Amino acid sequence: MTPPKKDRLLPVRTTRGFTLIEVLIASGVLACGLVAVAALFSFVIRTNGANRQMAVATALLYDKMEEFRSISFTDAVWVNANGSETVVVGSQRFIRAWQVGRNTPRAVTVIVYAEKDALVRRQTELIRATTLMSPIF
Repeated sequence: MTPPKKDRLLPVRTTRGFTLIEVLIASGVLACGLVAVAALFSFVIRTNGANRQMAVATALLYDKMEEFRSISFTDAVWVNANGSETVVVGSQRFIRAWQVGRNTPRAVTVIVYAEKDALVRRQTELIRATTLMSPIF
C-alpha cells in the first residue's frame, strides 16, 4: 500500500479541550452548588443544636414534674414551693423555674430556659408545662 498524498487529505481539526466560556460556565455552576451545600450544612448544624437543647430541656422538665409528683400533698414543701435552679448539662446552662399555686388543686408550672442560647446570646424559653395536683386522684 502506498501512503495517500498529502494534497488529497482533508484538513483535520486539531483543536481539543474546552473554551474559556465553557470553563467559566462550569465553574459558575460548581460554585453555586458548593454554596448551596455549605448553606445546608450550616442549617443542619443549627437545627441539630436546637434539637439537642430541646431534648435536654424536656428531660429536665419531666424530671422536676416527677419530683413534685413524689412529694406528699400535705408536705411542708408546698408552702413555699416557688423557685428556680441552674442546671449544667454538658457545656450548656439551663434555668429551671417553677411556680406552685396555693389553692386546691394546686397548679404547678415548670419552665425551662436556656441561659444563653449560642445563636441569640440571650435567655430563651424552651419548654413550659402546667399540671394540676390534688390529694385525691
